Amino acid sequence: MSYTSLDQEVKTRVPQGGNSTSISAISVLVVDDHALVRAAISQVLSSQPDVKCVVSVSNYVDAEAEAVQLQPDIIWLDMHTTHGDSIAEIRRLRKLAPNSRIIALADIEDEQEAFAAIMTGAHGYRSKQDVDPGEIMSMLQMVCRGELAMRPALLTRLVQRLRVAAMPLWGAEDSSGNRTLLRNAEYNGISQLTTREREILQLISQGYRDRDIAGGLHISEKTVQKHVQSILSKLGARNRTEAAYLIHHRESS
Repeated sequence: MSYTSLDQEVKTRVPQGGNSTSISAISVLVVDDHALVRAAISQVLSSQPDVKCVVSVSNYVDAEAEAVQLQPDIIWLDMHTTHGDSIAEIRRLRKLAPNSRIIALADIEDEQEAFAAIMTGAHGYRSKQDVDPGEIMSMLQMVCRGELAMRPALLTRLVQRLRVAAMPLWGAEDSSGNRTLLRNAEYNGISQLTTREREILQLISQGYRDRDIAGGLHISEKTVQKHVQSILSKLGARNRTEAAYLIHHRESS
């Protein structure tokens, strides 16, 4: 089979049926800039009776167009396409297809990237190297059930990070072993931030590193670092993870 035929973006419809009782027929949008990967994933999905429609594209621009038209149940998203900001793309796809569930696929697992993807709204994060073709349907079923599709070890580490970040927001245990959520300090700290500091805090919460923030805001990385130190001081946060938790917690309250 030639690369030309592999690189054609196809819409494959599979007759509904089969004996599966786990999920109803679903539609999947596969986004990956490698033709062989797209072909392999599409072939696996198209053979499943639970999958009614598979659409594959090679870039984020086409992904957004298909997401609007198809409103897929699942978006299988390559995090490392050429000339693409994957975290920003997750955010855009969530707006364009709010009911779609996004599974982020990385070339190599990265805890910081995973944290950013999940906090931005992805429903799963896996390394392509760790995904066996036989696991693909189980991953789709997991996110359809509202579960996170991640390696247990990575999920544990992310929960531990969130737990550490959240602990300063809770008071000491009472005699019954209960803790009360402290809110006043959180809101007072955020209210002290300057407009630029709020902007940088939002970018931190979205998983961007100092050099990315500097480039996006057209300021030096050293200036970003000074802002970050000021943000941590005003919020009483020990690190960037705690600061990110504070802003996410405020927005969700």
